[in-house]
Amino acid sequence: MSVNPQVDFDFDPLREELTLMGAWRVLPADLSALPIERRSDLPRGISISVAVDLEIVNRLAVGVSPEYVAEYDRLNLLLDRLAETAAERIRAAGYRAIALSRNNIARDPIKHATLLPYKTVATRAGLGWIGKNALLITNERGSAIRLTSVLTDAPFSCAEPINESLCGDCDVCLRNCPGGAILGPNWSVEKRREDFYSVLACRKACLERTWKTKPGLSVCGLCIAVCPHTRKAIRDAGIEYDFPAVLFAETEDVDEILSLQKLCFQMEADRVGNPNIAPMAETKETLLGEFSSVTNPLILLKLVEDRRIVGSVRARQMDGTVHIGRLIVHPEYRNRGYGRKLMEAIERCFSHARFELFTGEHNTENLHFYQNLGYRPYDVFESDGVRLVLLEKQPPC
Repeated sequence: MSVNPQVDFDFDPLREELTLMGAWRVLPADLSALPIERRSDLPRGISISVAVDLEIVNRLAVGVSPEYVAEYDRLNLLLDRLAETAAERIRAAGYRAIALSRNNIARDPIKHATLLPYKTVATRAGLGWIGKNALLITNERGSAIRLTSVLTDAPFSCAEPINESLCGDCDVCLRNCPGGAILGPNWSVEKRREDFYSVLACRKACLERTWKTKPGLSVCGLCIAVCPHTRKAIRDAGIEYDFPAVLFAETEDVDEILSLQKLCFQMEADRVGNPNIAPMAETKETLLGEFSSVTNPLILLKLVEDRRIVGSVRARQMDGTVHIGRLIVHPEYRNRGYGRKLMEAIERCFSHARFELFTGEHNTENLHFYQNLGYRPYDVFESDGVRLVLLEKQPPC
């Protein structure tokens, strides 16, 4: 029993202390509507959150980096200290308190769940809502936070809980989840997790994405990076948003890249009345041969969004000149800066080199695009009945 249950607990000094220790938000929660056994017969809770470095979150578009794993571990230790400190201060004031630190929380290995998830306490505290990705979403940072909780009977005022999803029709996380774990329905307090999210499909994708960095760690984070609320936080912090990231293509991508290539060059083939222009006639065997060459392999990049390749570019260096070709972006994904992103990425693959590429003489849009990237026309030639302009970009002095 509490020593002085009729005296309100002064929450502000605790919030200030935890904030100085590194907490992002410290919010009281009314848990009285939850079953007694889930909250250890304590009517209130405290949701404590810390902010994940947005630079590191931004790089989740590429994959789970060692920096993210280190940040993950660092914040977990900090959260444990914050929860234990809060519980100590509350107990010192004469109330009961249980810190739900990692060593003090029971996990169900079958359901892959805890009795009282941190995000549940956070929704009861009004911090945010559960997204389609089964993570807590906040207006200010999306899911770029980590959480812990404290249970207590200390009396203090609590904000209104959030009981419904605010994701609406947004499905960016669903379209980009590598494991297909996000099923689509919005969360509400009445729904079970399995109604809108597959924990096993997520776990499989997490293990795959983290294996090269830390085998056995179940972390992915791509749904965090693509969330519009996280994207806004990243851009508001002055960081160039990295999703979708440019990645190196693999041999299994060749069929998809060739299909996209034919889609992108169909209009040009129709314009010249030749269905067999080089980009349309290129075979899988030819591209695989160049891609797998031991003497001078082709660098082939891809841009992936909505779990499909939406852009690609390639290059090979010969006699001091890097020949760039077949820059393509799916028609539905144009005017988003993806062409520029691919070009900047392919140029970064080669240092202090002269670059060369060509485009149709009639294609003023392409000519303007490449000239804005520093390329200058220097010759004209004809191929497959199409007049082409050669452009070059000299290495920096």
